[in-house]
Amino acid sequence: MRNFGQMKSISEVRHFLLESWNMGWPIILIMFFQFLIGLTDVYVAGLLGKEILAAVGYVGQLYWTLMILANGITVGTVSMVSQAYGAKHPEGVGSITAHSLVLGVFISGVLTVLAQLFPEQITRFAGMPPEIQGIATAFLRVFSLVLIPTYIMIITSGVLRSSGRVRVAMLNSFVTAMVNIVADLSLGLGWGPIPALGFIGIAWGTAIATTIGMVLNLGYVIRGEKLQILHSLGRPLPRCMRNLVKLGVPTALQQTAWNAGTLVVYFLAGQLQAGEITALAAMTAGVRVEAVIFLPVFAFNMASAVLTGTRLGAGDVSSARSGAKATALLCLGIILLPAVAIFFLAPYISAFLTEDAAVREEMTRYLQINMVGVPFLALGITLSGALQGAGDTFGTMKIIFTGMWIFRIPLILVVVHIFHAGALGIWWSMTVSMVLMCSLLVHRFVGEKWITASRDKQTNTMLWEACIPEDRPSETK
Repeated sequence: MRNFGQMKSISEVRHFLLESWNMGWPIILIMFFQFLIGLTDVYVAGLLGKEILAAVGYVGQLYWTLMILANGITVGTVSMVSQAYGAKHPEGVGSITAHSLVLGVFISGVLTVLAQLFPEQITRFAGMPPEIQGIATAFLRVFSLVLIPTYIMIITSGVLRSSGRVRVAMLNSFVTAMVNIVADLSLGLGWGPIPALGFIGIAWGTAIATTIGMVLNLGYVIRGEKLQILHSLGRPLPRCMRNLVKLGVPTALQQTAWNAGTLVVYFLAGQLQAGEITALAAMTAGVRVEAVIFLPVFAFNMASAVLTGTRLGAGDVSSARSGAKATALLCLGIILLPAVAIFFLAPYISAFLTEDAAVREEMTRYLQINMVGVPFLALGITLSGALQGAGDTFGTMKIIFTGMWIFRIPLILVVVHIFHAGALGIWWSMTVSMVLMCSLLVHRFVGEKWITASRDKQTNTMLWEACIPEDRPSETK
């Protein structure tokens, strides 16, 4: 067994690095455009008051909790589509796409109805402070109207990335981000004849941008696999749907555990004996700034998933492993400089995002402490993409759950309630738990179990092959 430090020849390493970069840089830009959407929301909210800023952060976490099933479906879709694409089977790509969209529309439709019927109950259950519950409920009412377009946009973006059209997904994300910036500023703050709608303008601006992004992605996906998608919609395959669920459910549970844990962290920050709104506002803005680090990390996570799935689909296990190592090291090299910059420039960044002196001071501490764990974050999260691309979503789920609920939450409870460390203790608990979790992800990658995770043990075929109609057998051995 190769250990993590062993690589192939220099020429092969260069080849893997080039492939990782060619796949990674468009996804970095996709993540950057998504970062701009979040940053614009925070910027406009910050101008409207710290209560609005805190509400935007809380609802953002709650909203992405509603997105967990979309992300779960997408991870399963990327794994199966990339493997079908690597096996050069376009009908498999189209069939997987169709089944994913059907599953996504059904789930998001149910969630839309629930969010529209019970928005107040949802915000109260999330533990939001009473002074921001009304604002959060109004946000949720608008955001839930575009759950179906958001699900479709996320799934189709995954299809484009994993089937050789990552630059199309990048261009569509650019358009979406630009629309969001213009809509947020004009609807939230007013622009010319457009009256200022205040905080609700932020919600509508993001909703409009999301719908446009969905239309763009869906148009390109249908254009590429129209016949295969229509054929699959008319003849749904239960085993195909089952395999998508098999790969997607662990990811959905993983993200449920992580997002629910993050809401608990927000709740615990809101229960501090003093400065609870300050801590919430600092964390809300700080998370957005951290996206400068998170966006390349999660971009290479997604790139690693696609590249690993494609190589496994082509039957090249050795390249799948070595390529994932190269992607992780490339990610580490890229993010070290911005991490150091954020550490030293944290006071100035905080001053730019808020005029509240207490929030500025707390945000500075938050950013500097979280930069300490960045090297571990780069290696662990990138390699988790390779695990997911190989279909090892269950193994990844166990580690992410451990990181949040065995490490992070207990640490926060100890430092806050026993050592009375306040917000500072929460920030350090977050960093320590991240280091431990990412170390476990590296350890999982060094092993062998993830290599065969995408193979059906009963039929000895790849999971994606279940999406091919029986009258059109796969040529994959």
